[in-house]
Amino acid sequence: MLQEQIMAYIRENTVTTALIAGGIVLILLLLVLIQVTRTRREVHKICKKIRRYFDVVFTEEGEEAKQPAEVKAEEVPVYRTADELERQREEEQAMEDAKLLMDIISDVF
Repeated sequence: MLQEQIMAYIRENTVTTALIAGGIVLILLLLVLIQVTRTRREVHKICKKIRRYFDVVFTEEGEEAKQPAEVKAEEVPVYRTADELERQREEEQAMEDAKLLMDIISDVF
């Protein structure tokens, strides 16, 4: 009985039914727009962090920026060769890069 009354109302009032349907579609489109905007902002933040990571990794200027203005000459001990010292610096840089990457990954997930 109730279904018959609803169907009769819909048939008689098509304009009202169209307005209600249009309103529902508008609300759904608004929700989709809000979700897309929020997701886009989050992705933009993540991309900035990843871009910053790759800037640090792939440029040697990042190392210069991290060093203080007053660069002190590092004395190489007699028992260590320049190759060992360079290898140690590369390992330290790799560790810093790995820490930065882990920070970015933890922020993302």
